[in-house]
Amino acid sequence: MNYIFIDEAHFMESLKTIILKNNDKLNDSEKKIIQFVVSNPQTCSKLSLSKLAKKLYVSESAIFRLCKKLGLSGYSELKFNLDELARNQSENLKVSYNFAQELKKANNDVEKFFSTLSLTTLYQSIDKTNTVYIYSTGWQQELIAQYLAHELFVIGIHAIVLPAAFDELVQAHHYAKKGDILFVISFNGDGIILNDEISKLKLSSNKLVLVSLTNMRQNKLASIAHYNLYFPVVSFMVESDMKKVAFTPAYYLIDLFINDYLVWHHRGKE
Repeated sequence: MNYIFIDEAHFMESLKTIILKNNDKLNDSEKKIIQFVVSNPQTCSKLSLSKLAKKLYVSESAIFRLCKKLGLSGYSELKFNLDELARNQSENLKVSYNFAQELKKANNDVEKFFSTLSLTTLYQSIDKTNTVYIYSTGWQQELIAQYLAHELFVIGIHAIVLPAAFDELVQAHHYAKKGDILFVISFNGDGIILNDEISKLKLSSNKLVLVSLTNMRQNKLASIAHYNLYFPVVSFMVESDMKKVAFTPAYYLIDLFINDYLVWHHRGKE
């Protein structure tokens, strides 16, 4: 039997009790929904029912049924509980939060995640490609794109960083050659317009190998791409919003990627 595990130090007693008491009523899909919302209470407490449904790729009725199974009057009561949960978490974290430890943990998570990947076919594609294209959204992601391009250049791979304009992305497949690679760097991978364009590009052309770099393991962009490289981010301070975060793990991920490619290349392209 699958249970939802909740850290007693961080979760509000009433919500914890509600979830544990009704755990047996929830199917696997509903358990995934509740795991996400209790892991991201501050974000979810600010979303409307329709926006949360779109974010999780489920129907509004699925979330409403979940609320009923938990014995809540509806989505509004769930939002109220999540808002209280977010405040309690913030108060607890203000006392115990250690940026250096969190950053170290994030980098360890990147290393563990990267060790699970099998990228031989991607490395083979890199060896055969004429050009690597890199597209990013947001100024922090653009800095990461520039770093990736530089690291590729150092090992002899030509990379072009596309301007952060959709027209440039749309045009990419027109002048790209078969086997070229497109890296897309997006913070959460859930940009509707971006993903629509990527989907169209994938459908209209079998030229490009798509590689996503995102903050979330499960998102629309990752599902579209042929390969997904995941990096967490770490808040500089507890009270900061998601814009005030350290992207160090993304750079660490790129370093691991470049080194692993070189190791594979040195071993004779096994």
